Amino acid sequence: MNLPNLITLARLVLTAAVFVCLEFAGDVGRPASAMVWTAFVLFLIAAFTDFLDGYLARKWGMVTAFGRVADPFADKVLIAGSLITLLKFPAAMSCLTTWYVVIVVAREFLVTAIRGVVEASGRPFPADRLGKWKMVAQCWTVGALMTMVAGTDIWVWAAQWGFWVSLVLTVVSGLNYVVKARDVLFGGPR
Repeated sequence: MNLPNLITLARLVLTAAVFVCLEFAGDVGRPASAMVWTAFVLFLIAAFTDFLDGYLARKWGMVTAFGRVADPFADKVLIAGSLITLLKFPAAMSCLTTWYVVIVVAREFLVTAIRGVVEASGRPFPADRLGKWKMVAQCWTVGALMTMVAGTDIWVWAAQWGFWVSLVLTVVSGLNYVVKARDVLFGGPR
């Protein structure tokens, strides 16, 4: 277990704390803003660890099989779980839609399956720039939605903008992974 992997595990713990804060924020119509702001800060720290663990693993030559599985898993739990949890708050639902969350979750299932097939064929299949920009846009969107749930209206524009940008990046990056893996997915015997 190296430092980048420990940071990834810390992201999972922080993610669980985000969910706990949102779950115990109280009445969905008027949640306790302190709990939501705590969730927001924990979410930002967790999102930052996504950059940090990968950067350190590459810089120090500590890329491991565990990290290659745990890092994207932690990302998916952070984003998909946060979006699903936010669906219960009317303030978030003024921007967030269930179909958006379904698209995000479906894309993550698709990319995970593709990555598994491609890597089982012996070829590495790391995240690409589109996938990283998608993550940034999704983090932006989730963060802005949390501020709305906390009772701040000044970030509505950020949530709306993030919603559409992250939707486009989610779809385009998912299709990009299909195209990059087409030789393995469509080229040979199963």
